[in-house]
Amino acid sequence: MATLSAMTRSLTFATPRLLLPIAAAAAGLLALSGCAAGQSAQTNQPYNPSDGRNVNIPEDAGFDDPYLAVRNALVVSDGGAASLTVTLVNNGPETDVLNEAKIGDQTAVFVGGPVEIAPGEKVAIGGGSERVALVQDGGVEPGNWTQLTLTFTNAGSNTLDVLVVPSDDEYAAISDSA
Repeated sequence: MATLSAMTRSLTFATPRLLLPIAAAAAGLLALSGCAAGQSAQTNQPYNPSDGRNVNIPEDAGFDDPYLAVRNALVVSDGGAASLTVTLVNNGPETDVLNEAKIGDQTAVFVGGPVEIAPGEKVAIGGGSERVALVQDGGVEPGNWTQLTLTFTNAGSNTLDVLVVPSDDEYAAISDSA
């Protein structure tokens, strides 16, 4: 019986000694797992899994504010002719019109005229759509960045840097328009 009592006593004293390192390790893991949390966490940052640029006009518009969304904007070029590819989404209460697009310092020609974007609607330009914006000699080389200036009736002008992609491989169908 004395042996059982001694064994029970040693287990009683050993248990807190074992639990202390386990509890400390668990607390440390919990503390370290919070290091990447908060507003700046990588998983909380926007990620664009495409070559094109995304912007909102105005840039500081919240989800409840009216804004014009420019999605996946890029230029397809073979080093001479250039074609704009972009999707425009009107999250505002009024129809807006894309009146002009400049690739670098060259004004693009719209096939079919200016592009109207009704409230709540999206409009694709280039990328196989029937709306096309072309520059005969864009002076832009694939692999570089160029400035794209979009001028809207209501949203005004907005300039952004966009990637120039080559008119082959996955962009070969788009280059048929350029």
